[in-house]
Amino acid sequence: MTPATPRLTTGQRQEITDLYARYSHAFDEGRADEVAALFIEDGVFVREGAAPVVGRDGLAALVRAAAERAPGMRHVVSNVLVEATENGATGQAYALALVVGGTDLRLATFGRYDDEFVPTPEGWRLRVRRFTPFVPEVLANAVLAVTVP
Repeated sequence: MTPATPRLTTGQRQEITDLYARYSHAFDEGRADEVAALFIEDGVFVREGAAPVVGRDGLAALVRAAAERAPGMRHVVSNVLVEATENGATGQAYALALVVGGTDLRLATFGRYDDEFVPTPEGWRLRVRRFTPFVPEVLANAVLAVTVP
């Protein structure tokens, strides 16, 4: 007899999906502490090719630095896929980050999130978020469109 495959309720799945949106909105609005609170206390953000950022203080600092480096950044997250695991859930989504400002629309990055979620008394939280860029670093900040005044 094989063990039953874990399942998420519709409510659990919606809470995790909402977490993707909460992360994007808070990140884009520079609410660093709010982004950090979406992770567990020792949560981790890993961007391929960079050192991992561990803990809420480090995560908040990451958001603040991004807000200074790319004011006007907006995340567009799509194709969210959430699966139950023995200890929580995993998620995958595509993430497009654009910078809107002045007369330009610029590409910040485009890639995939691979996430690990755990249930906590405060709700579902990220344990690990891994970001894998699909575009080379040389395209970061590339102009996608120019508005003629």
